[in-house]
Parts: sequence; structure tokens; C-alpha cells
Amino acid sequence: MPSQGYRILEHTADTGFEVKGSSKEELFEAAARAFFHLLWEIGTDKEESRPETIEVLGSDLEELMVNFLEEFLYRYDAKGLVCTQIKVVSITGAMIHVKAWMQGFDSDRDRELLGVKAVTYHQLYIGRKDDTWIAQIFLDI
Repeated sequence: MPSQGYRILEHTADTGFEVKGSSKEELFEAAARAFFHLLWEIGTDKEESRPETIEVLGSDLEELMVNFLEEFLYRYDAKGLVCTQIKVVSITGAMIHVKAWMQGFDSDRDRELLGVKAVTYHQLYIGRKDDTWIAQIFLDI
């Protein structure tokens, strides 16, 4: 896996990535970091970035992953907010509870890298191999 912690997956119409973690919490954090890295180049402003508690529901791990990443896409599209740091507090049953440091997107300081329409279920995979959790996620661009 490259130094940024994810691997780009080739696809004809979309873009995807693969991440790994030693726990579900690490896997979701890695997915969020890869997602953010693909979408934006953010100049972090420590004074502007504020922690928020975010809770997302899903009926299984796959739906939880899609809803989790979609929450950050919604916050960007609807509120102009981007996440600069994330910590998964817990994943229990059908809920993920995270602490996310959010700040406003500033076009003078920040840059959108990839216009994403949605996180998809297309070829979505979450599973374990030995002691490692693996996720494969594709984005509609």
C-alpha cells in the first residue's frame, strides 16, 4: 500500500480505492482519510477547525461505510465544510460515532481535486483477511 495509506483502483467510469486497518475503527478512519485526500487539498487552519461529534447509521458494515462517507460529502456540498482530522470513537452494531474536526472550505487556501457525485455500492467490499480489515470503495464522479 502506498505511503498515503490507500491504493487507487482502476475503473472505466468511476474511481475507487482500497484501504486496510487492524480494526473496524482503523478501517473507517483510513477510508475517510483516503476519501478526503482524493477530494480536496486543504490548508488546515488550526484555529478555524472545530471538533464535532457525528453519528451515522447503517443496517450493515457496507451501508454504514457508504452513509459515513456520504455524510462528509453532504457537509461539503450543503454547508461548505471539510474534515481536516478524524477519530472513530466507536462502531457498535449499526452506528458509527466519530469526532471530526471541520472547517469551512476556502477557495483562496483550499482546492477541490475530484468532483464526487456519490459513494456507490458498486463493487463495494468490506471483509477480513487474517487480522486485517479490508475495504474497497468506488465513487461516482
